[in-house]
Amino acid sequence: MSDVRRARLANPQKKKSYHHDDLRRAILDAALVHLRKSDVTSLSMLRLARAVGVSTGAPYHHFADKLDVLAGLAEEGFSLWLTEVGAVVGRVADPHEALAELARAWLAFAVRHPEHYRLMFLPELGDRRRFASLHETSGRSLALLVALLGRLCERAPVEELLARAVSLWSTVHGFASLRNAGVLTNIPGLPAIHALEERLVAQVRASVL
Repeated sequence: MSDVRRARLANPQKKKSYHHDDLRRAILDAALVHLRKSDVTSLSMLRLARAVGVSTGAPYHHFADKLDVLAGLAEEGFSLWLTEVGAVVGRVADPHEALAELARAWLAFAVRHPEHYRLMFLPELGDRRRFASLHETSGRSLALLVALLGRLCERAPVEELLARAVSLWSTVHGFASLRNAGVLTNIPGLPAIHALEERLVAQVRASVL
């Protein structure tokens, strides 16, 4: 056993030392771990400091408060969404098929990143001035969908494309949220989740034909 390991075992309350960026990442990761087991309301800066093993004031060097932590994770979620969904859409030449693949990738993203997904649409993060970076990133997600719809409806004005994008966003997001919450596995007589997903994808594709 190393001397460092022995010292940590002998003094488990000793605060950890982090570089600037490492501590920010550690706080975000601790928040994700918490959200896997509990809800947003029980999360606090004190809990995060204890989980990471730093002083109670250390998290405030990186985040103004708990909402700031949640906004950081929400923005990270949208960045992941853009990377994963954008890559899928970029590989498909036919815009109708690209729209269907976007819906599938979106649903898959919500399953792979449920903690991020819960925060990406949190009402408490609606302040566009305070959380400007988050809203800029989420806006790029909407712009991706609008651009794809623009390939399908070339003569449609921007207002119409935005309205269609919001409608599709609401449809896919609503399904993903219900599924992640376990609602769709608790209704007797419903088809299998995979069949429901494919029905949703078909509905998304048909909505612009």
